[in-house]
Amino acid sequence: MPRLIKKYGYPCFEKALQQVEKQYHDMPEAFQGHFTFDEDGKAVQLRSPRETKQMIERFFASQYGH
Repeated sequence: MPRLIKKYGYPCFEKALQQVEKQYHDMPEAFQGHFTFDEDGKAVQLRSPRETKQMIERFFASQYGH
């Protein structure tokens, strides 16, 4: 979205980005920060698949007592 906003400047893109950011910050921490995108729009992994899996499993275990 930031690239689209920078390139086209449409207010609807800015509004969509604000909504996405709000939803992201409202998510449990276990689901945040696993990957990002570089300036070319390519996914960049921030955590290993093993670490991501462990964080998510811990989250569900704490929610459902498993």
